[in-house]
Amino acid sequence: MKGVFCEHGPRSLTLSDSGPLTGVRLAVKDLFQLKGEKNTAGSPEWFNTHPPANKTALSLQQLLEAGSTFIGFTLLDELAYSMQGSNLHYGSADNPKLPGYFCGGSSMGSAAAVASGTADIGLGTDTGGSVRVPASYCGLFGIRTSHSLIPTDGVIGLAPCFDTVGWFSQTPSLLVDVGKILIPSQHLSTNKVTRLVICPEISQLADTPIQAAIQEFIPTLNNQFPICEIKHLSDIELLGELAGVFRILQGRAIANTHGDWLRKYRPVFSEDIATRITMALSITDDEISWANEKRQQWCKLMETLLPDNSSVLLVPTTPTTAIKKGTDSESRKLQTNRQRLLGLTAIAGLWGAPQCHLPLFSIVENGINTGGKEIEKPSGFSLIMTPRSDFSLLSLVEQLTKSLEGIAGSTYGAT
Repeated sequence: MKGVFCEHGPRSLTLSDSGPLTGVRLAVKDLFQLKGEKNTAGSPEWFNTHPPANKTALSLQQLLEAGSTFIGFTLLDELAYSMQGSNLHYGSADNPKLPGYFCGGSSMGSAAAVASGTADIGLGTDTGGSVRVPASYCGLFGIRTSHSLIPTDGVIGLAPCFDTVGWFSQTPSLLVDVGKILIPSQHLSTNKVTRLVICPEISQLADTPIQAAIQEFIPTLNNQFPICEIKHLSDIELLGELAGVFRILQGRAIANTHGDWLRKYRPVFSEDIATRITMALSITDDEISWANEKRQQWCKLMETLLPDNSSVLLVPTTPTTAIKKGTDSESRKLQTNRQRLLGLTAIAGLWGAPQCHLPLFSIVENGINTGGKEIEKPSGFSLIMTPRSDFSLLSLVEQLTKSLEGIAGSTYGAT
């Protein structure tokens, strides 16, 4: 598939003919090392300056030992430092659910492989939204796990203080099956979730059609929880600062991780990523001090929203639906949208919490932006729980999806 799979790496690799994932096709983001193979990390310079792996990434090894079949490395944005879903060197995966639109990034290839039906599981990473954004744009279930819960051994990092392993599927049951394998056994117990929390200030970060769709969906969702509560943020200004806080802390982590390689080889990046690399290499200690203080404030605020693991927070996953390819105006829109995306994805990211996207509804658009045609665009919402409540979150997502069967798939927002 053009723009989806890398040219290097095996096309069919199975380590076990038995196990819970036997017969399941696995597409793997080209950051996960496979013994004897090289990775690009989205950059030809990376491929040319790094040797083949001497061992397989732990998470990939576990999935292969569970019987899954590796069907190929998948493309990603350069160095995984973008949420657009485009690569200057290797192209852009087309959105299988919405041809002519971006998949979102950086795990674009893994998302496209699953959305097209070529793969059953898409293994990815999520630092600033790299699983959550493609899941939203492509209409997939996708999870960003708690920070450090699933070891990233053998995964090429971007910003280790935020890097997490994540994955996509078309069904919540398969999402859970992967969780049973990758989440450490001591964290596989589930907790009954009794409280749904909605924060209007967070919901307002999304475009009006997404806000309206979530609002229409909430009464149905409320019936699934004994307690449904609206909580207002005590610090609205802090919410508006999250994108900047994340940008600074991620940037310093990238500089610490890749600075020497970047300075030595001066790899070629697209203009927007090159600008971010320059920014990352110039962040000051004063900026870091400010960002760390703001992060601590945000974590305390989140603890008031979700005081224990019996609560779950509903948020928009992305501020918009998938963005159309191919015009200068859309390119500018992508750059503007990045700050809005970071504002939403940083909510869980700065706290180190798990977040799962549920593709339970679509947004119908028509008018000038769609050439007068009516287009159904994948959307949905996310659920966030306290750090290390990942398996409870996955179980809740599976339970809710089954309970809402017949309602999920609704469309909203025709104008």
